[in-house]
Amino acid sequence: PTLLEDVIFKPKHSIIKQIDKHFLPNLHITYDPRLYGKEISSDVVSDEPNIDYLTSIDGFGVGYYTGVSADFNSDNVSRPCVYKSIGPPLNDRNLISLCANTSSKCIFAHIRAGTGRTPTVETNNHPFIFGRYLFMHNGDVANFRKIKVALLNKLSEKAYENIFGTTDTEHVAALFFTHLGNDWDIELPMENWKQAMMKTFQDILSLVEESAKDMNEAVSCSFL
Repeated sequence: PTLLEDVIFKPKHSIIKQIDKHFLPNLHITYDPRLYGKEISSDVVSDEPNIDYLTSIDGFGVGYYTGVSADFNSDNVSRPCVYKSIGPPLNDRNLISLCANTSSKCIFAHIRAGTGRTPTVETNNHPFIFGRYLFMHNGDVANFRKIKVALLNKLSEKAYENIFGTTDTEHVAALFFTHLGNDWDIELPMENWKQAMMKTFQDILSLVEESAKDMNEAVSCSFL
């Protein structure tokens, strides 16, 4: 195991420090809610401090496993812990303290750059918990607002009830776990994960393509 701070804070180009857009030359797009426009990061890499307030404005999330929950639950299942905030992570004293005193063998961390279509609230920050599993995604689903109802109709009742936010990612996650089955506390073969993800891709692409037919739009759907 490693301390969370050794992954999230201490590295020179850690994810928390990537709110400095100069670490991501020509790779990162930020959205200014005041101007309703977007800005692409510079093509010059620099280590000079230059906090990009627009990138960190939508919050962040950290998910990790410690194994402690398995010691106190009758089912002996290790479930993740998640810390989320909409404040700047570099100034979050609670996060700093938590990361300096918590170790894990598996860590998820995500800086959210919302597009303005979903609110900046903690429930919209990644990662998302489904049983013993965490789910994160970079990118967006084209025409999400147009396909949302059709997507919801494909979800199991359990997956639907596990949605607490409004992002496309959490809805995609719910669809994925619908295909994975109703027991999210057991370990499954990698083939099950592969098949569930392929079905999720197929469903999303089909819905997006259908929504774009009458609008003569190009299909854009990214999963990383």
